[in-house]
Amino acid sequence: MAGCREMRSGAISPHRPAPKEAFTSKPSGPTPFARRPDQRACGPGTGIGLPSYALDLEIAAEVAELRSADLWDLGALGVEVRDDETTQRPGEGPPPGRALLVGWFSDRDKAERAASVLGGHLREVEDRDWGETWKEGLGPISVGRVFVRPSWVAVRAPDDSVEVVLDPGMAFGTGSHPTTALCLAALSELLVEGGGASVLDVGTGSGLLAIAAKKLGAREVHANDVDPVAVEVARENAARNGVEVLFSGEPLASLPGRFDLLVANILANTLVELAGEVASHLAPSGKAILSGILLPQEAVVRRAYLAAGLRPLEELDRRDGEWVLLAFGREPAE
Repeated sequence: MAGCREMRSGAISPHRPAPKEAFTSKPSGPTPFARRPDQRACGPGTGIGLPSYALDLEIAAEVAELRSADLWDLGALGVEVRDDETTQRPGEGPPPGRALLVGWFSDRDKAERAASVLGGHLREVEDRDWGETWKEGLGPISVGRVFVRPSWVAVRAPDDSVEVVLDPGMAFGTGSHPTTALCLAALSELLVEGGGASVLDVGTGSGLLAIAAKKLGAREVHANDVDPVAVEVARENAARNGVEVLFSGEPLASLPGRFDLLVANILANTLVELAGEVASHLAPSGKAILSGILLPQEAVVRRAYLAAGLRPLEELDRRDGEWVLLAFGREPAE
């Protein structure tokens, strides 16, 4: 999903994003990868080769998503977006209103084909330890009652926080993206130790939100992701943290049960598509907290969940810059 506007960390993701039509209208079938806005994957364990060639394209920012999708179609392993929404060192970012796309390729023929179609500058990538490079710049963070630290960073958590030790590996999600932080803050508010809530994390990625929910006091936590690599990494992270989470690689429609709390930090178009399924997986008086939503997308997501029969819980809504978390509730049983 690196081709989507939501991917703004300068990260690499080898998974092909949702079809282009998903950005403008509802796809005819299920979205193949409902990834979180802060996820990325690359290299060993993904079944996808390491990049040897990079195609640099400087383009108008408003067409960045379309050109990103073109790079995927032409065989890119990953697409990196650098624009005025990303943090760059001085002199590295493109001019205002422009975006720099970097398409990563392992196959020279595909890279040259993409260059012939899209233009830009094709370069060979220096040999790097990609298994370690993705760790650069990642450190511990504290959100609400949750302290998240990468497994390779040794630092003590605050006394009043639950600690989640994370190795996001090939299914990224560290809590550093605003949407993940919004969800962690909401979970911190809604879950209390011994409260007995059942939780479902839709599109779990690294498992961060599911693990945090269990440590914050949830009685039972289920989580799913249609990416098998993510499910494997999430299970490893749950074991690392000594918590039991029931992970599944099945889509939401195939999951049994109804839950007191459902959290979904995925793309807005996928949230709209899943509105009916989300509603059907909520227990009476259950709550859904949804993020991965940009401000311009808020209205369409809100309409979808009201149409699905849920009521807005605006007192739980949160915002961070251009990102939004929306909360909805199911009516109590009669």
